[in-house]
Amino acid sequence: MTDQKSEPATQVRDSLIRAARICFIASDYDKVSIRQIAEEAGVNMAMIRYYFGNKLGLFEVMIAEFISPVLQRSKTINQGDNPLKMSDILDNFYQTMTETPDFPRFLFRLMSSEHSHEAKGVIFKLFTPLANLTPMPKPLLHKCSDTDPMLVKMSMMSLMIFPFVIPQSMAELHGFELDDDFYQRLAKHNIKLLEKGLFGDQD
Repeated sequence: MTDQKSEPATQVRDSLIRAARICFIASDYDKVSIRQIAEEAGVNMAMIRYYFGNKLGLFEVMIAEFISPVLQRSKTINQGDNPLKMSDILDNFYQTMTETPDFPRFLFRLMSSEHSHEAKGVIFKLFTPLANLTPMPKPLLHKCSDTDPMLVKMSMMSLMIFPFVIPQSMAELHGFELDDDFYQRLAKHNIKLLEKGLFGDQD
């Protein structure tokens, strides 16, 4: 086991966050123990209590570190001087998801579970600011004012999220090879699909 005294504090903390991601993605939140996370990280269990308070605290920090760059990019896109484009939103989303392809499936599994209520509370708290920015910011909604905003939002969520949570067996059945190249081509396709469908020939 790693000697805590010889390992910088930030390294111990980062190791625990990485280990938490591995453990939580592989199993249900309620089934993951702090002992399991500590063993995965190669540190003493006491380090979880020291840095995060408890398992839920570690879970929240892990989710926050994932969502922080996504939220920042979304804010930058929304607050930029250039006119907002559909490609900005989808490129940002696909870039994030392809970097961590297992994470969307983990979130889908967690939010579909009848258990893990405290973990779901963390997701709601941390994802609410992002939900208010995406997937369809108001400047773009105004350009397609003849459509129902909630239906537009559902259409975008379906196109953006389903490709990352589709069961592998279903993807294989339909001949989809879910690699980076596929997701890049899909992003370009969905951008064209949404821009033509929602905005037509608008500039």
